[in-house]
Amino acid sequence: MNRFVFLLCIALALFQSHLMAGSKKSPDVTIRLHAQGDKAVGESFVTEVELTNPKQRIFIQKVPVISERDIKTFYAFPGNDGMIGAYFRLDAHGTNKLFQFTQEEKGRIGVVLINGRIASAIMIQPGSNDGIFYVPGGFLPQEIALLQKKFPIIGRESEFGKKPPAPKKEVAQ
Repeated sequence: MNRFVFLLCIALALFQSHLMAGSKKSPDVTIRLHAQGDKAVGESFVTEVELTNPKQRIFIQKVPVISERDIKTFYAFPGNDGMIGAYFRLDAHGTNKLFQFTQEEKGRIGVVLINGRIASAIMIQPGSNDGIFYVPGGFLPQEIALLQKKFPIIGRESEFGKKPPAPKKEVAQ
C-alpha cells in the first residue's frame, strides 16, 4: 500500500511539473496602449477609468492596440510629469497597428497603462508610419531598469546583452 501511495505521489508531481512547463511567464513590465471606447458596446469590451490630467472618467477598450510584445527597442528620457518618459521603436506589426490607430482615432484619447496603472493619457493625432510610440511620462526608475534588461536602447542595439568590460588592474611598479 505504501508503495502505491509513493508511486501515486510521484505521478502527480510529474504531471504537475508537466502542466507548469507549458505555462507562460508573465512579463516583468507591461506597456499597453488602449483606445478610448464607448459604453454602448458593453462591459465585456470596455472598462471605465479615471484620468487625472484632465480629470475625467472615460471608457477604454479592454483589448490593447499595442503592447510590450510589439516593442523592439526603447529610449528613456525625463518626462513632463517628474517621472520618466520613453520612445519605443515597434516591430512591423506594432508599426502598422499604431499607424492605423492614429489615422482612425484622430481627436480621441489613448491611454497608456504601465503594469496596469494609468501612466499617460494622450490626444491622438495622425502620425507618421515610422513605428515610434511616444509615452510622455509615467515610468518609475525600477520599470526603466527592467526595460533595459529586456530591450536594447535605440542607437545602442549592438551593445545589448554584452557585459561591460572588466576594469583593468593596475600593475605595481
